[in-house]
Formats: sequence, structure tokens, C-alpha cells
Amino acid sequence: MNSYRGTMKRTLALLALTSALLPAQQQQPSAQQPTSTFEATANEVMIDVVVRDKKGKAVNDLTGADFKVIDNGVEQKVLGTRVVSGAEAIEKGAKVPLDALRQVRLVTLVFEELSNEQRLIARKAALDLIKGDQAQNVFYSVMAITSQLNALQPFTMDKAKLKDAIEKATSGKYLTFPGESNRIKTGLRDVVANASNPQAALTGQVASSTPSTTSPAAGAAAGQAAGAAYLEQKTAAIMLEMLQFDATYSRDESTRISIFSLLSLVRGQYSMPGRKSVIYFTAGMAVPTNLDEPFRNVLSAANRGNISFYSVDTRGVGVDDTTEAREALNRATKNIREDTTSTDGNVSKDQMRAFDTAETSGRNNVSGPIRDLAESTGGFLVSNSNDLRPALKKINEEVNTYYELFYNPGIETYDGKFRKTRVDTERKDLVVQTRNGYFALPLNIRGPAVLPYEFALLKALDTAPAPEAVSFRAGAIRLQPGKDYTRAQLLVEVPMSGITFTEDKAAGTFKMRVSLVSLIKDAKGNVVKKFSNDLPRTGPLTVLAQAKAGNFNYKDQMDLPPGDYTVETAVIDHESGKIGVHKAPFTVASLASGVGLSNLTLVRNYQPGAKDLDPAEPFQFQGGRITPTLSGQIIAGPGVQMATFFIVHPDASIKAPVAAKVEVLVEGNVVASLDLPLPKPDALGRIPYVMSIPAEKMPAATYELHVIATQGDTKAEDRLKVQVLAKQ
Repeated sequence: MNSYRGTMKRTLALLALTSALLPAQQQQPSAQQPTSTFEATANEVMIDVVVRDKKGKAVNDLTGADFKVIDNGVEQKVLGTRVVSGAEAIEKGAKVPLDALRQVRLVTLVFEELSNEQRLIARKAALDLIKGDQAQNVFYSVMAITSQLNALQPFTMDKAKLKDAIEKATSGKYLTFPGESNRIKTGLRDVVANASNPQAALTGQVASSTPSTTSPAAGAAAGQAAGAAYLEQKTAAIMLEMLQFDATYSRDESTRISIFSLLSLVRGQYSMPGRKSVIYFTAGMAVPTNLDEPFRNVLSAANRGNISFYSVDTRGVGVDDTTEAREALNRATKNIREDTTSTDGNVSKDQMRAFDTAETSGRNNVSGPIRDLAESTGGFLVSNSNDLRPALKKINEEVNTYYELFYNPGIETYDGKFRKTRVDTERKDLVVQTRNGYFALPLNIRGPAVLPYEFALLKALDTAPAPEAVSFRAGAIRLQPGKDYTRAQLLVEVPMSGITFTEDKAAGTFKMRVSLVSLIKDAKGNVVKKFSNDLPRTGPLTVLAQAKAGNFNYKDQMDLPPGDYTVETAVIDHESGKIGVHKAPFTVASLASGVGLSNLTLVRNYQPGAKDLDPAEPFQFQGGRITPTLSGQIIAGPGVQMATFFIVHPDASIKAPVAAKVEVLVEGNVVASLDLPLPKPDALGRIPYVMSIPAEKMPAATYELHVIATQGDTKAEDRLKVQVLAKQ
């Protein structure tokens, strides 16, 4: 024990000097009204349909006998048909009210990064869209896709706010979008956390009719206020879900960012009933073969979630797609020739996407995918025009009025395969817009975006004994404790050394693909959060060794109320078909007041001076990005540091300063102790801190780091065990 104390005394003497530095790497119908019998059971499919004549005029007088539904090549019996318009539906010739949430229409305006001329076309089109008379209960939001998915305006009916957001989205000031989006996300979280109104209150907001024991006018006013509050909370929660996966693809190939951003929009809106529309302003999309499945997943998830895309090609009249294809091929060739890697030894971004770009260049019609996106989900493509007003008028009509059909496809085996659908009418002079199909998935996993690859992973989580063919680490990290909710971070680390890379020696390339699903379950076994990620990769064989030496790191934030949880994660290696499952407990305690402390985490890597660092990113220190690890081990050697990260959260209501100290224990005995020089809180009131202990001469052992933070009479603490291994 004396040897531990002597060594730790010497190493901790350096702690005060090195803790600030790291190695350079970081509603209800009334009794008098008809009630709807239009309810689909678990095995039935509901689809929405828009019908127009050959002049483009909407046709809304058809009955069920006028439609023919083909599902997977087989004609189906239409069990019910109705026309939905505004707050009601026409069903069997009678008007019936819609439930409150189905009366709400959500329209999301999404802008890609565009050229100056394209931004002008997009701005004029979007402003024209919101300028005219809007259908009842239509709420718009504004989003932008840059290096991530950004929120510029949550759902609202306020035209002034929408106008400001549209002008911002088409300003070209893309570097300001993440900061604005983070500010909006903070506000949305506050709205959700402070919600207290029941869903029934929404009736007052939408139907403007609420029973009251006081005067009818007072009761209606109270109901409308309660309904407005609930609707704000509901749409805020939806917007947060839409933004759930923004950071995952923030430094990735541009098409992949777009595809997964669109998927995030679909996932977030899935739980909202009724028809939802996404109007996508873009200069086109080139989808390489390795992104075919993620792209099809967007279409399928949108079809299951009743979400229609309308693609607006902002390139105007007379675009030659073959020129863009040729330029893309030239860029790809240049990147493949340059055998460059990043400074930390990983494969460079340009090099990893070069082969994607080369394949993309062969798919020279970039309007094709955005046409498929629209027409496969019941919308249409607006293109080859500088005057988009007629098309946008049609979009407004379709947002408000459409048919709903339901039928039972008689599926016996939910094999996850794609089932094509088609809707025709007996009248040959009509044009039908509807969805082109869906994946056959069982009810218990049919949720907001259960993708084909998730099917096997969800099944594996219910398998006993759990498969262990893929090794990885997963768990939750407490970030900021609170009274009602604690902010936590899901972290999954998959070492690429255990993943199968398939080589094509003739082409000089490799490919791999890893997918994961994480379920956060409460003490009763209920799923309270679900996360998933898909990572397909290709690259040249010259960088295969570097690719195998890396890690696939996935992280995402969540807010959890106090309680006991289990983090259940499954990972699949697609090239080998192997699956691994990991389950870890996680406890959330309530902190009403006083100083707070995050969990301690080991630091795998530090990137100083990160230019794209999100101010709200928890894993940051002195302008650099922290990459945490759950490994729990370090190997002693020259220059090796035991770097540990944590965040202190001072209580602003306590005037006393915050203090902290660390104890190092071996076999339960304190071998060293040191007061930590905490800096002042950052702009968000946090004190991120890194302890970096020289580990070169630390004896091999399991060390326990115990950090205690105090402020006035309050105290917070956390412990982390780190195994130091001798270098072989």
C-alpha cells in the first residue's frame, strides 16, 4: 500500500497543473352529433388518398365502390372510406367530427443549403405558401439541413414568425443555424417539462367548445387556453423527437445527412394522428447504392406514419443533371487518388465518402430520388419552373382535404418485407396520389420508425440467453441531475476490430455495416425511450487497417424522471450476420436543490479548438470536444494519462462558492487526495472539468476515483473505477 501512496503522491502533485490540459486529440363529439365508426384494428391498414381530374381539380365525391386497392399484388376489400376536410369528415353521407388531434395538420418546411439563386426561388415559394388563406388548424414549422438538422421555428400559426424563419432559412447564414436550433431546443424542453394540462383540454383549442360550470363564454375561454397549452406541449415534444438524431450525422457525407435528417422528421411526427406534410426545398439528391436502404426506410416510415413529402426543386428551369454528375465524378476521382487520413489516424472524411461519390456520379438524375420521395408518399414533385405558386396552391388543398381508406391485407407472417400498394379508381379520367407501400411489421414493434434492420435487433433483445457474438459497450451517463427530470446521455461504443469488413480486391475496396437499437426501460419493463443508428461504410483497401482500428461511437441525450432503468442495447454486424446484446442498469435520483454532479467518465480522445462545437454539447472542455469511453481501462506507458471528465452544476440560489476534491482509492483505502481548482461556471452555468493524472508509472491495479463537490451545506459525489494495466 505504501508503494501506491508514494506513486500517487508524486502523480497527484502534477494534477493541479495538468487538470486544465489534455493531449491534443477532442377533443370529444357531442351526443347529438353522429360518431365515427371509422376505426382501423391492429391488422388493418389505413391510407390517405388525393384524387384529381385531368385538369388538376380536386375530386371529393367518390365512395368506397369507386376505389380499388392492390396490396402486394392482391386486390383488397375496402372496408371503409371517408373524406376528411378541416375539423370533420364525410362518412356514409353524414358529417362526423374528428377527434381533436386529428384536426391538427402539421406542415414542415425543410430547406437544404442552396445557392443564391436557389435561395431566392425557395424564399418566394415558401412565403407565397404561408401568405394566402390557410386551412383550419394548420401549424407550420421551419427546419434547415446543414451539417445537422436545425430547428428555426417550432410549429405555429403565427405568419410573422414563419416569415422571419423562412427568411432566415434562405439567408445563406448557415453557420448561425446550430446556435439558433440549440436555443429553440432548450425552450422546447422547458415547455415539455412544465406541461401539466391533460390531453382532453385540446378540445377547447380546436373545437372552441368546452363545457363549463361558469358562464359559457368563460368556460370556452378557459378551455381554449388549456387546449392551447396542451397543443404547445404536444407539438414541442414532436419537434424534439424530430431533432433527436441531429448530432449523429453532423460530420458525415452530405446525402447521408439529408436522408437521416428526413428520417428524423418522420420519426418525430409519427405519433401525431392525421395527415402530416413535409415540403422539402432542395437542389436535388444523389443516392449512392450504400444509401439505398436508408432512403427506402424514409419512404416506408413516412407511409406508415401518414406523412406526405412534397419535393420542391429550387434549380428552376432548364437544369442539366448530367453536368452535375460529371463534376461529381471528377471530385470523387480526385479524393480517391489522394490517400489522405485525418490527424488522429482515422480515415479522412473525403476519402471515406469518395467511393460513395463515385457511385453517385453514375446516378446522374438528382431529381429522380426527390421525385420518388414525393410520389411514393402521396405527394408530388415541383420542378422545372420559376413560378411555383400553382403547385403550392395544390399542396395547400391537399393538406386540408383528402380521402382515408382502410382495409385488412390478411398478413399471416410479419416478415418485415416491403409490400407494394396501389390505389386505382373505376373512372379513367382521374389521377390518384397515394403511398406506394410499407414494410410488414408486427404490431408490438410497429412504432414510429421501426426499420427493417431493427426487426432482428428487437427480436434479439427478447431472446434468452442473449446473443453475445458482437462485443461492445453501452450504458447511460448522468449529465445534469434535477428534481423532476435528470438529463442523461446514452453511449454505445463498438470496436471496429470485432466487425467484419468484406474486401473486394478486384475493385480495391471494402465495405462494412453496423446497426444498433437501444431501449430504455423503466422498473416495470416499459419502454420509455428508443434509439437506433445505422452505419454503412465503404472505402479503399489502402485505409482498411485504420478503419478496423477505430470505434463506432453513438451518443444521444434523454430526460428521465427519478427511478430505476435498464439500458438494453443490441448491435448487428451485417456482413457476418452476428448480433450482440448488452443490458446495463441505470438509476436516476431526484435533486431538488444544491450542487449537482455528473457521472465521472474516462476520456478516450480530446479535440482542442473544435470549430463546429455546439455550445450546448455536454462533452466539451475549454473549447475542445471530449470523446468519452466506457472501457474502464487504460494501459500504462510513456505519456499515458488517466483523463477523467465530469461536470459540476452549481446552485445559483446558494451564494457560497463551489469546491471539489478527488480521492484515489485502492482496495477501499485512500492512497491520495487533492483539492481541485475549479474554474468559473460557463455561460450555461456549468463547470466542465478534466482531471488528467500521469499514468506512466502507476502500479497495475484497480483504482477508484471519488470526486466530492460541495457548495454551502450541500454535497454531491460520484465514483469511477479504472483498471490500470501494465504495458506488455
